[in-house]
Formats: sequence, C-alpha cells, structure tokens
Amino acid sequence: MCLAHITDPVLLRRVNRYAEDGRCTLCARNKLAVGGPVVNLSRLAELVDEAAAQCYNHHGQIFDGEQILESKTTEEVVENLLDGCVTSEALDLACELVARLISEELDWFEPYDMDYEAGVEFEWNDFEQSVKHESRLLSTPAGSKAETVPEKNYEFVRSLLVLAAEHAGLTKPLARGMRLHRARTERDSRKLERDARDSPEAVLGPAPEDRASAGRMNAQGVPMFYAAFDAETACAEVASHSPYDEAVAGTFILQQPLRVLDLTQSLPLRSVFDNSSLGEGDHRLASLGYYVQRITQPVILDGNHPVDYAPTQVLTDVFRYWADPPIDGIIYPSLVSKGGKNVVLFFGNPRWFERVGKPSSRFERFERGLERGTSGPLFVIDPKTVRRYSVDRDIAVRKSRAWSPQDDNAMNADSI
Repeated sequence: MCLAHITDPVLLRRVNRYAEDGRCTLCARNKLAVGGPVVNLSRLAELVDEAAAQCYNHHGQIFDGEQILESKTTEEVVENLLDGCVTSEALDLACELVARLISEELDWFEPYDMDYEAGVEFEWNDFEQSVKHESRLLSTPAGSKAETVPEKNYEFVRSLLVLAAEHAGLTKPLARGMRLHRARTERDSRKLERDARDSPEAVLGPAPEDRASAGRMNAQGVPMFYAAFDAETACAEVASHSPYDEAVAGTFILQQPLRVLDLTQSLPLRSVFDNSSLGEGDHRLASLGYYVQRITQPVILDGNHPVDYAPTQVLTDVFRYWADPPIDGIIYPSLVSKGGKNVVLFFGNPRWFERVGKPSSRFERFERGLERGTSGPLFVIDPKTVRRYSVDRDIAVRKSRAWSPQDDNAMNADSI
C-alpha cells in the first residue's frame, strides 16, 4: 500500500519505519498511479488490530442475561478505525484486505464505561458541595494524599488546568480590532440610550466594584467584562433575566491582542493509532462537554446570595491566576441565543476602557503601563455604535400530567 494513501499523521509515522520500494495493490486495483514508498498490508493490519483491542472488546455488556450493546463485525471495526485515516479512493479496498488479515471470528463491541461517567459526575458534585457548604479554600496537600476539604478541592481544580494547556488546543488569540458587544436593560430604555451615548465606556462597561453583582464567573464585588460576539446575543443574555422589552447595546473594539480559553470549539481528536500514554490530567479533556455544561449554567438574579455560582467562580479564578501561559478570559456558549458565543474577560477596572475622542487620565495610562507594559487602553467604544434593540420573548405552555390519587399516596410515603 502506498504511504501516499495514509492521511493520519500518527499512523503514517508508525508505518513509515516499514516503508520500502514496491508495488501498491490498491493503486493497481483502482488503476491509479500514485507511486512512492509502500508498506506491507500485514504491518498496517497489526496496527489496526492493536487499535481495535484498545477501542473495542469481545464481551460487550450483559444485563439480565441479554447482550444490550450492538455488535460489530471485523470489517465494520476496521472501517471505523481507518475512516479519515486513509484516502477515500483507497478506503474500501484497504478495509477489505486488512479485515482479512486480522481474521477475527468473534463479534466486537464498543464499550461504554458507565463507571467512568458516574465517577466524573461524582467528582464534580463532590467539589460543588464542598465549595458551597464547607470551604472555598484551595490548599496543596501536606502529605502524599489529599485529606482535608481544601486539599481535595485543590487537586480537583488543578487537574482542570489541562483545558488551558497549550497541547489541549483550546486556547486561541483574540486579535486587535475584534468587535465585542455589551448590553444593558432598564425600565426607561430611552434614557439609558441617551446616557450610554454620552458616556458609553461607563454606562456599558463593567459595573463599579461596589455594584458588581455575582455572575457565573465572578464573585460579588469582583467586576469582569462580560460581552458577546454579536449584539443580538448580548441583548438576549441581559433580557433573559430582565422583565424589560428593550435593551441598549454598544460595540467595544479590542485594542490589544488577548489570549483566551475557548470552550465553544471542538476538542481536537486524539488519533486512534496514538499509543503514547496520556499526560497528567489529560483524561479531563475527554470530559470537556460535561465541564462546559457546568461552567455555563444560567445565572438567576433573585436577590439571594448566589452560593450556587461559587464552584464556577472558584474555577474561573483558577484559570485566571494559575494558567501557564496566562489567559485573559474564557469564551463560552450562549444558552439563550442559538449559536451565540459569549466571552468573559478578566478586566473590570474602568482604566481599561475609553470612549473615542476622550483619552484616559495620565494616572490611568501610568497604571496600564505598569500592569501590561503599554499605556494604551484595552477597549475603545464609539458612541455612534450605541442603539436600542427590541426584545421578543416566546413562551411555550404545555399540560402537566393529570393528577391522580396515587400522587397523594406517593407524597404521604415520602413524608414518612
């Protein structure tokens, strides 16, 4: 088989050591003229068989004497493993020949590790309960094993730093000139619009420290810059916890490049032919979707102390201060705007924001220079970008399950 038919870089690297001059069976059968080094199909079959043993098993999952998983033939397993790793014109024949060389008579099953999934959920639930009701302190273990609640919390969040590691592929730059949108709502939206046009950096920027309410990423009194990548998403976010039918939004233009953790992108897939061991904490990457769901839980502004947000606030602080290299914020999906994306940036001080035509004070420029090495602002907003948006809400109503006497019986049983 020509090496030119192999598109997976890991598989190509592993078979390259067996490359030799020869005739490609696949090219001859399909009347192709690729040429170049070839590898014996028996060598490819060995690697496919090794990958199959890692990704599948022969026992499946038995429940009450019945097999509950769908079985696969050797041909189907080989096709699943080689699909995307071999060029399309060579895939069918390569799968047919490799499956013959493996010649496994038993059925294959794709395992579902219920214990792992339950373990992941248990770890997160345990962390949530600890942070909300026991301690928000993070402490390095004094011994070889974490014993106290702060030590267990530390080990849990430390393992999640793999999401911000370079090799995870989840960090990205926000380029200078990027447009970010921020919105607010108030009872008198016309007055809000006038005020925002007069002083957009103050009215639409982060709330002052003494007025910064708790959010899913920030604790009360710790302002951060929440924004969206389009005005409609920004308005939908603020309208989701507001009774008003209009929102006022403006556009902030990024003046310096930033580095952020992007939790909206797909995790780069690890090659099935990669037999290298996982690094410390890399198993967390497989649970990315689960953690994104927990990190982006909706905020309910009910006036009560928002203890439910403490776990994600702690985790955000870990990303903010422990990531190496540092990150400046987190991109996360919107739950109220289909396809919308939000970003929280770790800049809540007003010195980072300027209105077009109104530069900051000399002292603020001095402070910016000390912190980031440049006296320029991070965000600039033009009053001309400020405008009102109408908010339309859809309400769906459906019948609840009809009451029955058994409901009272069940309630009485629960109270015993």
